[in-house]
Amino acid sequence: MQSLWLLIPLFLFILLILPILFEVRLSYNIYKNMGTLSLKLWFIRIKLLTFKIKGKNLIIRTKKNAKQIEISLAGPEIKLLEQFTVQIKDKIKVKKLEFHSKIGTGDAFQSAMLSAGISIIVSMVWGYIKNQKDTAQIGIVNHTEYKEKVFQISLLGRISISIFDTLYSFIMASIIVKKSDSKKGYLSVKN
Repeated sequence: MQSLWLLIPLFLFILLILPILFEVRLSYNIYKNMGTLSLKLWFIRIKLLTFKIKGKNLIIRTKKNAKQIEISLAGPEIKLLEQFTVQIKDKIKVKKLEFHSKIGTGDAFQSAMLSAGISIIVSMVWGYIKNQKDTAQIGIVNHTEYKEKVFQISLLGRISISIFDTLYSFIMASIIVKKSDSKKGYLSVKN
């Protein structure tokens, strides 16, 4: 009977170490200034948000209760987010990245040139990511609208990270931000 109780801490320890697969879908329409963000854990949708950018603020609205949150993109929380990004960047394993675009300016020539230019830029970014993360599957899907005005882009990313790495990165980022706030400077420490 005692050995059955030992399975619970063993399960929690394995869950802490094993990587968890997330799927992030981000879509943004520049003409309408509206975007959506969807986060899935395996096959379960965790969060679905809509957002828009207003000056230096990001306005987020949830789908279910339509609550609106306004986040400043220049506040002290951004320091923590930046430092967390620095800490967690090397710990994330990228499984799949896809870029989808639907671009049109109303003029066929301008639409084709803009669409090709954006494809080239995204290909360069994907090439850089592929050099950093070898195991990533990368794709670009580009639709050019020749007669109507539309500019919509979306990203699909599948990443995996362990809970332990996430907690460690958050704790390190918090410590670094608190130290830098006490010295009134900004430190950036990489592992």
